[in-house]
Order: sequence, then C-alpha cells, then structure tokens
Amino acid sequence: MENTVKSIRLIPTLAVTLIAAAILAACGDKKPEAPQAGAAAPAPAATDKVVIGVYGGDWEKNIRAAGLEQYAKDNKINVEIVPGADAEWLAKLRASNGNNPQYDIVVFQPDSVQRAAAAGLLQPLEAANIPNLAKLYPSVQEKFTKDGKTYAAAFSLGQLGLAYRTDLVKIPPKSWLDLWNPEYKGHVAISSPTYAAGLQFFAGLTHALGGELKNDADVDKTFAKLAELKGSAVAFPDSPGAIQTLLERGDAWVVPYWDGRVFALQKSGLKVGFTYPSDGPVVGAANWVIAKGAPNLANAYKLVDFLSSDKVQKSFSDGSLYGMTNQDVQYNEELKGKVQVGEEAYKKLIWIDYETATPKVADWSTRWAQALGNGK
Repeated sequence: MENTVKSIRLIPTLAVTLIAAAILAACGDKKPEAPQAGAAAPAPAATDKVVIGVYGGDWEKNIRAAGLEQYAKDNKINVEIVPGADAEWLAKLRASNGNNPQYDIVVFQPDSVQRAAAAGLLQPLEAANIPNLAKLYPSVQEKFTKDGKTYAAAFSLGQLGLAYRTDLVKIPPKSWLDLWNPEYKGHVAISSPTYAAGLQFFAGLTHALGGELKNDADVDKTFAKLAELKGSAVAFPDSPGAIQTLLERGDAWVVPYWDGRVFALQKSGLKVGFTYPSDGPVVGAANWVIAKGAPNLANAYKLVDFLSSDKVQKSFSDGSLYGMTNQDVQYNEELKGKVQVGEEAYKKLIWIDYETATPKVADWSTRWAQALGNGK
C-alpha cells in the first residue's frame, strides 16, 4: 500500500516536469529577433533642463545675447549656463567616463575635441538630430570627423594673422616671413608655444617654410629661422592683455594675433591693421560638443542645432567680430569688409596637428627659449 501511494504521488510531479521541459524546449527554438537594418536608435528620454559649459567674460556675454537665454524662455526649459575652460571640462568628462557627466554640452577648442573623441568621451553628432549640421562649411566640419563619425559642430573661427600699427609701419606685412623685415627690427613681438597664439604662430611659420609639424627636420628648420629673430623681438607676450598693451604703447609694431581681437581694437580707436597671411592664417576654432552619456541628450541635440543656426551665429559674430561656420550667416556691413570667410577662404586655413603637437609643446617651448635667448 505504501508503494502504491508513492507511485500515485510521483505521477503528477513527473507530468509537470515533462510539460515544463517541453515548454522550455519550444521557447529555446525561438531565437531573438534581430534588429532591422537601418532601424532608428531609441529616442532619448525627455527632460526639462540642459547644462552647457561656455567660456567666461565677453564670450559668455556674447553667447547669452545671441539667444541662449531667449531659447530657455521660448522652450520652457532650464538652460544652466556654466562658465569655464577646456582643461576643467575635459578633466570632468574623463572622470565621468560617459556615466552621467556634469555637462550636456561644452565648447571646445580643436585640441580638446581631438583628445575627448580619442578617449571616447563624446557623443557622435548626426544631421537627423541636428539639421543645421548640413549648413556648416564642409572644409571645417571634416576636421571633426573621424571614421565616418562627427564629434563637434564648429561655431566661431578665430584666425591668427598679423596685427600691425598702421601709423608706425610703412609697409604692412603680407606673409609670416615678413616678421624678418629689417624695418620691424626691435619692434616684433612673438609668443611662446605654451600660449595658444604662440603655438599657432609656430605652426604657421612651419607651413610658410614648406614644412609640417610631424616632420622633425621641418621643425628644426623652423627653430633655425626663429633664431634669426634674436635681437629683433621686443617682447614675448603670453596673454591677450599683454599683446594689447604692447600694441597700445607702440612697443610692438607687428605681432601675431587673432582677427576678431584686432577688429575690436580698431573699433576702440587704436591705429591697428590686420593681415591674413598669404601663406595661410592659422585657425583657432570654438566648437560645440555633446558629452557621451549626457543626461539631457534630447535637449542637448536641440540646443546645439539652435546654436548652429545662421541667426544665432550672426548675432554672436556681431558681438565677437569673428567669422562663423554657418554658410548662411549675413555679416554686418562693418565686418563684411574685414573678415575673411567662405569655403574658399576656409580651405586655406592652417589647422594644427594636435595629435603631434600636444606631446611636444614642452620640448618646443624649451627650444624656443633657447633659440631666442631665453626670451631676453
């Protein structure tokens, strides 16, 4: 009897086991459906804010006036504007490593874009999310595209050329090599590669001599040429303020400087001219990037698209006096006759190879000081 009872109890247990096994087997035969080719990625979640890092001072004032604050009101979202600089933002993006970064958008110089993209810290940008990308000059945007992915939306372009005192210089400079003109001896100012304008000038001079920064022999020629300026240079400025002071006092007659800053000095009444060197101005670009893992990605896309519009860029240009990247920007009459813009002009720009330059800046700065007598 005991054996009979046990066998009766086992039957339903065995049946349940067999049925479960059959169900699992049937399920196991079904493979997960593969996503269809070309299927759109899921839309980012909607939020009510966006955090954007911008440069301080006049830059922040100009970008606010260009429509950033009005955008917040029109779209009923909280646009948190945080002033700062590349080094700080890049460090924080590295610390977050794509996991809930403090910023959704920041403005980066080309070297920071390159480093952040190489470290996988940036969200690739697509025209589907940022339609105004299609309006930006191709020759500029290609500098921020790698392996078919675009990592920045170029915004404003500061072009390094030659500022000169129009009342003190008889023959305006036309080329980087004109700094060696005997007329300018004792009144030339140049910056060290540790300062952005100095590194850009170094790249421009190397290009003017027919070389490239990636070739050590070409760099050696640049230093040999710089050594010829020893005794001709009056100062070695390391900030915009220092350059402005040298020009105002008349200590420096010729100095490598950015076009927009020279136009601002002209507007203030200083007798200063600007030359886009025939052998190519060197670009210093401000560019919008979106952080990988941006917590407010949907709003970041919309804001970068807004900032890339011709209306916003025109307004920013009116205040900053720089050339912009949207092909439809209509410059004011005063700036139109001064600033060099357009696809043909932008194709001639010299872009620094930061992948080569950044690791060598310290060494180049030491050699620069030696070539020019330690800046004395």
